[in-house]
Amino acid sequence: MAKTSTPAAPTATANGGAAKPEKKLTKMEAVRQAIARLGWDAKPKQIQKRIKRRFGVEMTADHISTYKGHLAKKAGRTKSRPAPVAASAARQTAPAAPTPAVAGGIPLADILAVKELVGRLGAGLLHALIDAFAR
Repeated sequence: MAKTSTPAAPTATANGGAAKPEKKLTKMEAVRQAIARLGWDAKPKQIQKRIKRRFGVEMTADHISTYKGHLAKKAGRTKSRPAPVAASAARQTAPAAPTPAVAGGIPLADILAVKELVGRLGAGLLHALIDAFAR
């Protein structure tokens, strides 16, 4: 995949002679400058609009997202995730938290489950279900 860039125009010096042409703007550099202006939280679509408006360069949002990922990795901004083994080991060794109970000794989780069933099935159907189990 070849990198495309915008051509840079040579600039004139104070004595009228031609100077070195400016550095070519690559798409990666355009994304870098847009992120510097908009911040790391900017979405690819926002960056895409900025690059099109500022530099006149067309880029897809996926392309920008890829470049943003490369830049983030270089900057050490990768998202760290805990190792799956360590996370599962932590869950196994942690003691279960006691379920808070309300007056009468019914756990809050059970009350919330009944409330959800009443909302989903209706009170009449839930009464019929309770009566069926009470027998």
